[in-house]
Amino acid sequence: MKISDVLSNPVRFRIFQYLQMNGEATTKQISEGLDDIPVPTLYRHINRLLSENLLIVKDERKVRGTVKRTIAINQEVWETQVNGDLADSAYQFFMALYDSFRDYSSGDDVDPIRDMLSMRTIMVRMTDEAFGSFIQEYKGLLAKYQDSQEGRLRSISFVSAPVKEVE
Repeated sequence: MKISDVLSNPVRFRIFQYLQMNGEATTKQISEGLDDIPVPTLYRHINRLLSENLLIVKDERKVRGTVKRTIAINQEVWETQVNGDLADSAYQFFMALYDSFRDYSSGDDVDPIRDMLSMRTIMVRMTDEAFGSFIQEYKGLLAKYQDSQEGRLRSISFVSAPVKEVE
């Protein structure tokens, strides 16, 4: 399975997003974090990602007769495939976002102002060190709200890319 296949499937895409934010998690934690996805569907996708070596089992323990697995993204495979297929991976990522916006806009009760729809691009100059700090702060901010069970489920995407400057 290619990374672009992961990004093109909304369930697998969200599993990857969850693990990117949390580093590692048990299947139960992922299920609780993505509680709008039926558990059997979620487990089926997790098992497929494990069988394709895109996710790895970091720890496995028996707890009261069941096996508790802690899983994480296989960074080596992820980085190798994304770097090898960067344009296709980016395309799939953006198409997943497009599908989300298309689904939203085709609804009967569309109100972007009420729903606080937001699309923004801002360019900043930062050293790599400053950008690394920014990413850590961003992760911390999202973590503060990620496990909330209150309010509406919202999708927040982050894309960072160097800009080719014109002289």
